[in-house]
Amino acid sequence: MPTRPKKLGLGLSMKTLTGNDGKSYLVFRTPEGAFHTFTEVEAKQAARECGAKHSGTTRQMWERIWRSV
Repeated sequence: MPTRPKKLGLGLSMKTLTGNDGKSYLVFRTPEGAFHTFTEVEAKQAARECGAKHSGTTRQMWERIWRSV
């Protein structure tokens, strides 16, 4: 049975840049040339925004959210 060569990767590139606003941005570039960006936020505040109903450590808050979805 003939074998096919393995894929070498998806060609997805990523860089972390700091904007003029002082925020860190994670930038992805796809093989097709599209760009996608993400900005860093404080993890505990993000947990609250994502529905954490109880306080606690950041890890505890995210564990509850992770199990509920």
